[in-house]
Amino acid sequence: MEVRISRETFLDGVQKVQGIVETKGAMPILSHLLICAEKKGITIEATDLEIGTRDSYPANVIAEGSVTLNARKLFDIIKELPDLEIHLIREDNDWVTLKCGNSKFRLPGLPAADFPAFPEYSQESLMEFSCSQLKEMIRKTFFSVSPDESRQALNGLLLENENGKANLVATDGHRLAFISRPLSKSSLPEGEKLSILLPKKAIAELLKLMEDADSAFSFSTLGNHLAFIKGSQVIVSRKIDGKFPNYQQVIPKDNNLKIKIDRDILSHALRRVSLLADEKSKMVRFDIQKGNLTLISDNSDFGAAREEFPIVYDGEDVSIGLNAKYVLDILNVTEDQEVILNLKDQNHSCMITVENDSDYLGIVMPMRI
Repeated sequence: MEVRISRETFLDGVQKVQGIVETKGAMPILSHLLICAEKKGITIEATDLEIGTRDSYPANVIAEGSVTLNARKLFDIIKELPDLEIHLIREDNDWVTLKCGNSKFRLPGLPAADFPAFPEYSQESLMEFSCSQLKEMIRKTFFSVSPDESRQALNGLLLENENGKANLVATDGHRLAFISRPLSKSSLPEGEKLSILLPKKAIAELLKLMEDADSAFSFSTLGNHLAFIKGSQVIVSRKIDGKFPNYQQVIPKDNNLKIKIDRDILSHALRRVSLLADEKSKMVRFDIQKGNLTLISDNSDFGAAREEFPIVYDGEDVSIGLNAKYVLDILNVTEDQEVILNLKDQNHSCMITVENDSDYLGIVMPMRI
């Protein structure tokens, strides 16, 4: 194998797979990436056996072939090279010589035949998203995914395809985020519904491929694998086994107390007051009265904080304890200047919405005051 490739192109390809390779796994081959040289260019593959990615890059291929190289070491080397053409030559026993300008490296590879086969996936698109749309949907829900690896069903995002719309839902049991957007294309018959659990690692890798907002991703499934495809770029992942909670039951239908608040004012005030909130619970008390909101935190170790400001509200008095971080996570992804806190009482969840987007909401469970 012998290849000449621009340093910028090669760096881009090697950098994109760094989040997938297993650096400390039991199988050394999983810390490597597979480089295959064919007539039109090279493909770069990486896998951790749960998720795999492959993409093609233009290159001058002098001799076809394939080799595996340590992904981290290769990335560290290319990152420091001058912006000149890289010359890659595979030698005997899977050793590789890499030349660039006045620099020359000899790197040990592993046999390409030992690299795990790329999972089979379907090219038949079930739905299609624009990159900008999918990025927005992930950004507005991803923070609610559970970090608890033992709760597998909550360890990813629920993707639904129904009536030409895609829904994305995440919850960790204490909060929930939901967004729905119309699909560019859907091959699902009318009346049918598709529900699939997407692993958070696959979603994190997907975000790295969304540089071009105008391009589109298609989504497909085959057996227990799902695939996101954009041109030559493919991410294939195992589906999450398990049953996602019935999130529709969690969305409150009778939170009739609606408090309109300027998002920036609430965000800054909540950040200040939460500085003295309990380290573990992050609880801040919201005392709401006509035309007025008071935020209160009280910590026996650090002290107490209180902030009061005017709001648009003419309903009955209500107090509720909420995790400040959870509320801020929702406010941080909301573009609208005004948000609405939808409440019932101190024992029911707070639903945060905006006036101009009925297809996005965040829910935070109450805490004992």
